[in-house]
Amino acid sequence: MRIIRAILCLAMCSFAASAAFAQIHRCKDAAGKTIYSDAPCATGQTGQLIERQKSQDELQQERAQAAEANERKYQAQQAQREQQSLELQQRNAAQAAAAAAPPRPLSASRECREAQKDLEFVSSIRTTPQDEKRMRTNAAIARVNASCGSNMPLMQEPPKVVDKPQGQRAITHCSGGFCYDDAGQAYHRNGPDFLTGPNGRTCHRSGSFWNCN
Repeated sequence: MRIIRAILCLAMCSFAASAAFAQIHRCKDAAGKTIYSDAPCATGQTGQLIERQKSQDELQQERAQAAEANERKYQAQQAQREQQSLELQQRNAAQAAAAAAPPRPLSASRECREAQKDLEFVSSIRTTPQDEKRMRTNAAIARVNASCGSNMPLMQEPPKVVDKPQGQRAITHCSGGFCYDDAGQAYHRNGPDFLTGPNGRTCHRSGSFWNCN
């Protein structure tokens, strides 16, 4: 390829040299027509010498400069192609490495860290009512689970305390001929729906409690 390029360069330089050996006159005839010639303007024409005849040394210097310019241009193009090829190889290698790398865990993501910080902030609040704090905390926990791939349990609503009506007893279990309430007192069984309390009074069933009034 470089040999062919050198041959073309020499051919162009030879053609330019053949034209550059002669001097050039620019002449204008009586009709106003411009004529370029290697001979001086004829009688009746006006004009001037616009290119003097160059010496052999000048022509050789111009040929050398043209060859050097072509060589620099070729080297620059070659360097550009090599740089583009190197960048393509580096890009392909980076893509292959990314494809081969294990997937990044959700727990290391920015979204997970932000969700955890939000949960810590909500949990640190002391002035929010209990029900509202539980709702906000559960929302923050749900966000952490979605962002981090975790399975944190939600806050549960505290059990409601049911007050026993006055005079009623909660029987917890029975054994043999006796039943026992949540205070440990014993009741004598008189049938499926009647008990005799410690004070000798008869108790009868009232829903889930026993009325001993």
